[in-house]
Amino acid sequence: MVQLMSSLSRKAAVKLEADDSLEDQLSPLHKRSKLDLSSQVMNADAVLYNRMEEPSPIGLTLKKSPSFLDLIQMKLSQQNTSNAMLSKKPGSAAADKIKASNFTASLLKIGSWECKSRYEGDLVAKCYFAKHKLVWEVLDGGLKNKIEIQWSDIVAIKANLPDDGPETLDVVLARQPLFFRETNPQPRKHTLWQATSDFTGGQASIHRRHFLQCPQGFMGKHYEKLIQCDPRLNFLSQQLEIILESPYFAQRVSAFSDLHESGKGLDSES
Repeated sequence: MVQLMSSLSRKAAVKLEADDSLEDQLSPLHKRSKLDLSSQVMNADAVLYNRMEEPSPIGLTLKKSPSFLDLIQMKLSQQNTSNAMLSKKPGSAAADKIKASNFTASLLKIGSWECKSRYEGDLVAKCYFAKHKLVWEVLDGGLKNKIEIQWSDIVAIKANLPDDGPETLDVVLARQPLFFRETNPQPRKHTLWQATSDFTGGQASIHRRHFLQCPQGFMGKHYEKLIQCDPRLNFLSQQLEIILESPYFAQRVSAFSDLHESGKGLDSES
């Protein structure tokens, strides 16, 4: 019995020594792996903090906490979303917000009819960007007449803007323009327009080409704005010269009669 217990004690001691020996062999590897992992983490943190703590150009250091970095990321994300939404807006929306512009002209000629301005305001050209219209307003006997041209009816447009002479604009139409006369003028009120017959002696209902002349420096910025707002007009303006197959409209039908047939009568314009 004593011999059996002694044998078991020796076996236990041998096993314990073997376990201790194995642990001694593995312990350096285990410790080394922990040290390597810790050093990697410390190196990454050091790089991060070095970047975060770089001095600014004015010598100040900003401490960036995790919550501060999260806030910056959120703001950048919101800004990117906002920019993406703005980029999807149609380009025509910008043109629609541009206010109408006008400039004084000295001469308007259509066929054999012409109007020469004697005083400021006698002859005015207007661009309506939201309504896509070009208008000539002529003062006659204390009331205004106007010729209204849709941008879509323009098939040729050319401006000459010299530095030392009058500026000119040539416009060629595919369809006859509309004619209006001011009615019942009221102070500080929008102008009311009544559809009327061709007040150019029928010339604007026959001839497709309109010639406008302005003093030097009056038309340039308005013309540039016009062709920038409409890609088609921009393209037409870049043609080297205007070539007409015919100077006349194909059908010599009064636009006034067409207007009444369509049920249009009054127009209001500021």
